[in-house]
Amino acid sequence: MTGAALLDRLAPAGAVDAAGPGALAARAWLATHGLPDPKDEAWRYTPVDQIVARLHEVVGAAVLDGGRDDDVDLATVDALAGDHGGPRLVFVDGLYRPRLSGPGLVAAGVWCGNLADLPDRRAAQGAALPPPDELARFDGFEALNRAAGPDAAVVLVDAGVVAGAPVHVVHLATGHPHAAVGHPRTVVKVAEAAEVTVVETFAGIAPADAPARSRSADDAAPTGPVTNAATTIVIGPGARVTHHRVQAEAAGAVHVGHTRVVQAAGSHLRSVSVMAGAAVARHALDVGLHGPGARADLDGLYVPSGHQRHDTVVTVDHAASDCTSTQRFRGVIDDEARGSFGGHVIVRAGTTGTDADQSNRNLVLTRSAQADTRPWLEILADDVRCTHGATVGRLDDDALFYLRSRGIPHDEARAMLVRAFVDEIVATIEPASLRAVVSALTPGGAS
Repeated sequence: MTGAALLDRLAPAGAVDAAGPGALAARAWLATHGLPDPKDEAWRYTPVDQIVARLHEVVGAAVLDGGRDDDVDLATVDALAGDHGGPRLVFVDGLYRPRLSGPGLVAAGVWCGNLADLPDRRAAQGAALPPPDELARFDGFEALNRAAGPDAAVVLVDAGVVAGAPVHVVHLATGHPHAAVGHPRTVVKVAEAAEVTVVETFAGIAPADAPARSRSADDAAPTGPVTNAATTIVIGPGARVTHHRVQAEAAGAVHVGHTRVVQAAGSHLRSVSVMAGAAVARHALDVGLHGPGARADLDGLYVPSGHQRHDTVVTVDHAASDCTSTQRFRGVIDDEARGSFGGHVIVRAGTTGTDADQSNRNLVLTRSAQADTRPWLEILADDVRCTHGATVGRLDDDALFYLRSRGIPHDEARAMLVRAFVDEIVATIEPASLRAVVSALTPGGAS
């Protein structure tokens, strides 16, 4: 689905050169395979045609005026993304903005910054290079990100180091008059027995004359910028990574994101992903447990309203023995929105001692809201403990009646029940500053 003209415009030769090693191979892959097709099973719930149509209308961020962040100040960044007390890297439409970034408090043995600023002493770690076989696992949007994104946030943690405050990577999509497609990329590599928390925030800056978000059919067609994000996290033996991903882009935006995690023996991933913004949003989380004793605990929340479309796709590959994974994803769908979840657990042949649990619960608040859920276990071994469950339902009428019988007005009682459902995920988020940001984005939270 990628014509030559579109490819040349989104990933021109100059952008490929600036993107560094691997970009040329990604462009060649994209030219051969193209972008995903609506018939692709993994994209069945995503309106791919709308995304591709929008790509034909927008301009690559790298070819626009480089001074676009002059109107973005630190107060705006704080308001959209919060300040969590550690180093913060800010990217605007996928391009690094050192003026808006700050080192914060960072432990010895932790390096974070833009790819272009990577010290020579770190180059040997191959900070931004994907594994040799990664291209074989790409989809078209990942390849486009690799080909057209000149900048990348890089977080490196040395062996045995415990990073203190979280590293915060902020990606802002602007309401530029020409609208832009940005290709933000984040690479996290954590060495043996190290620990770090990384927060990724994807937010949108609406133009001053943009209308407020409505719940009408005007929200159905994307009219804003496109964010095509890719994150790679490599966790060494015995290391621990907490990764929070918050998507809160402006109305009319398109967001396509992919997070790929590679875990070694005895490593632990704690992940929370939240989708609240954009007209069309998709996040794919792909976790590979490649060493014995690895563990991944994955939580997620999507809260589409109006005519938003939110799609979450999770794949956990138990490629080694004695690995554990948990999935706990919640959806709250309002108005005429649609929220979708697809969860795939793979247990490879020859492995033993696998423990996998998957849960997806959805709350639909109107008759016109739509929820899709597709749990999928692919078990190729015998010594396993795998469970999954999925529900789609309305608010509990008995619980609502009980609250109203205690004198609580209908709207307030309804909000209390929705908030309790949302807080199954939100209440577990640390630090507290991030929990407050997420709470404000989700139903029943502070305005």
